[in-house]
Amino acid sequence: MRSRQRRLLWTLAFVVCGALGWGLFQSSAVARAQQQPSSGPNPQAGETVYAPKKSAKPQPSQQPQEPQAQSPAESQQAPQEKQPEKINPNQVYTLSTQSNLVNLNVLVTDQNGNPIGGLGKSNFRVFDDGVPQTVTNFSTAEAPMTVCLLIEFANKWWGYLYLALEDSYQFLNFMKPDDWVAVIDFDLRPHILQDFTHDRSQVRGALDTLRMPGFSEINLYDALSFTLDRMKDIQGRKAIVAICTGFDTFSKLTYGQMLKIAKSSNTPIYPVSILEWVSVRYGDSIDTLQARNGLTYIAKFSGGEAYFPRFEGALPDIYQQIASQLRHEYSVGYVPTDSRQDGKYHKLEVKLVDAQGNPLIITNQKGKKVKYRVVAREGYYARKG
Repeated sequence: MRSRQRRLLWTLAFVVCGALGWGLFQSSAVARAQQQPSSGPNPQAGETVYAPKKSAKPQPSQQPQEPQAQSPAESQQAPQEKQPEKINPNQVYTLSTQSNLVNLNVLVTDQNGNPIGGLGKSNFRVFDDGVPQTVTNFSTAEAPMTVCLLIEFANKWWGYLYLALEDSYQFLNFMKPDDWVAVIDFDLRPHILQDFTHDRSQVRGALDTLRMPGFSEINLYDALSFTLDRMKDIQGRKAIVAICTGFDTFSKLTYGQMLKIAKSSNTPIYPVSILEWVSVRYGDSIDTLQARNGLTYIAKFSGGEAYFPRFEGALPDIYQQIASQLRHEYSVGYVPTDSRQDGKYHKLEVKLVDAQGNPLIITNQKGKKVKYRVVAREGYYARKG
């Protein structure tokens, strides 16, 4: 009888202690959540906003914080991760503005990819569906960059895992204190490892969690669409640096749908291939050629550029070029002469001209002509109203 009473007393004590412990845990978790500062740049409402065609679901109210020096305003509530199952293959980003001002980030580089500075407002001529437009807004100031590292980390082959991590860690060497960087990895679905932060140690900590791969599937197109959607309202010099093979297993989006989303987005994509290192040693196949072409056109349609390093020593120059390009872009804005809200795709073209309207000739310090190229997104979808 006494032993049974002792067991009952011990059981009761265990239940009471467990309940008290769980209550303390919940109180501590709530306190930490209330004290935890939000991370990531708050999407700054500009005059050009890209939104899905479908009506957006109401978002919880956010109370903005005081803006910090040399950083975007932060919101009290961090963005919620969206599930890739909700991807709509027919969803594209449309122009939705109050003043119809169209903003373009334009990059001018030499044949080696180095940015060319010193250009003025009068040197840019913008064509909207072939019709010349009047540039009303223009700026050239160097600005911080907002970059999302999108990393393929699938249980496919150890060599890809090693290269993905090695390439990601090297990117940290090109972060500046006022840059915003986030980390997302993907296999079957994307996972937010670190929201936007200035802290390099937090980015490194997120990369340190990539040790055990999960699924062997590589749903690249879904991951790109997911990341583009998260970045569509962020203003300024922004980009997605996608460290990947270019393979896609079975995304809900097709390649054609991904191209449509890329060319209608306002975020350039810079793929850095981890497949080229393997192709150099074992040769190309139909799959590797398709992966390379796929990354090339996704980057081109988004206003970015694809890189295919054949050895690890090429990465520093690639990252330096990407960072330099993003920080030295020209910001060009105009109000379209045709303000009809037809919901159609409008093709954009940017040319450089001199004071007389002739094609601009750029020379170096020795007086020799410099071959240059102009990089900007190829168009946008007007709002259907």
